Amino acid sequence: MAETRQKLNRTEIITAMSHYYRAEVQRSLAWRERLDRTTNWAVAGSAAFLGFGFAHPEIHHSLFLFSFAIVYILLAVESRRYRFYDAYEYRVRLLNEHFMYGILADGDLNMDPDDENSRFWRAEVASDLRYPQYKMGFRQALARRMRANYVYLFGILLLGWLVKIMIHPRPAGSLAGIVEHAAIGDIPGYVTLVFMLLFAGHVGVILSSKRSRKPAGGGEFLHRR
Repeated sequence: MAETRQKLNRTEIITAMSHYYRAEVQRSLAWRERLDRTTNWAVAGSAAFLGFGFAHPEIHHSLFLFSFAIVYILLAVESRRYRFYDAYEYRVRLLNEHFMYGILADGDLNMDPDDENSRFWRAEVASDLRYPQYKMGFRQALARRMRANYVYLFGILLLGWLVKIMIHPRPAGSLAGIVEHAAIGDIPGYVTLVFMLLFAGHVGVILSSKRSRKPAGGGEFLHRR
């Protein structure tokens, strides 16, 4: 029976791994750029809402509430992208720690099948290629992106909204005036204030999420089969 599989020599393995490493770095960088793009949209959108809201006293403060919704949607989009970035970056980290490190530090690549460390990283990369999985849940990704950028955007927007209802369309002068300005149509001002308080609490809950990760390999596939 003719052989259908050909065993690669050391040079061929290193060449193939080098090309693969370059491809994974490129893919990781592509997802990193997507993350930055979403963050830029959120920053630009927040600045636009703040500038427009304060430049026109007659504009209702509900514009700021709309800005919260837009930024939160961008946060959700960025969190999804971050899960992809983290999954691909995991492979790059494995290759950096075991493949590139061995070449740079020792001038050689350890492919000894009896070496536990050598078996681990090669089996881990192979398994992740065959069954690609997220390395963290959506809530974890949401918490990480919130801590990285979005908590500051929400804080600035919240402060801007409070200043808006205090000074527009005219200075409130008292707590009762602030509650009156916070009204949206037939919705009383205190309801709006409670809603914003609940939203701030929601942000706090997200921030309090643990910084742990799922075990290597995760449990949710990147791509549906």
